[in-house]
Amino acid sequence: MNDHDFKKFNYNVLGANSKVKGDLTLTGDGIITSEIEGNIEVKENGKLILERGSFVKGKIQAIDLEIFGEVQGDITCSGLVSIRSSAHVTGSIKSARLVIYPGAIVEMTASSQEN
Repeated sequence: MNDHDFKKFNYNVLGANSKVKGDLTLTGDGIITSEIEGNIEVKENGKLILERGSFVKGKIQAIDLEIFGEVQGDITCSGLVSIRSSAHVTGSIKSARLVIYPGAIVEMTASSQEN
């Protein structure tokens, strides 16, 4: 892979020990290991991964979402939402598909409907 190819990637990373207050709009895939106080919108078929140690307080809109951390807010996804065993989710979820792994803490209302 050369530099030109690398610059075409739409990939977003917010690492540990970072704190963001305000809304985020991401293009492409994203990995978050930080604290976000605000809404997150992922555009252009991006998958969002909220790693262990992440905390999001706000609305999340994406195609696919995988949660290992904590979310307090409403989630809307047109694809798959995966809530992993280390996750803690409070709020509502609307998605085409929803998977909750054993051990996850969920306090939510959910609806799942294929588009």
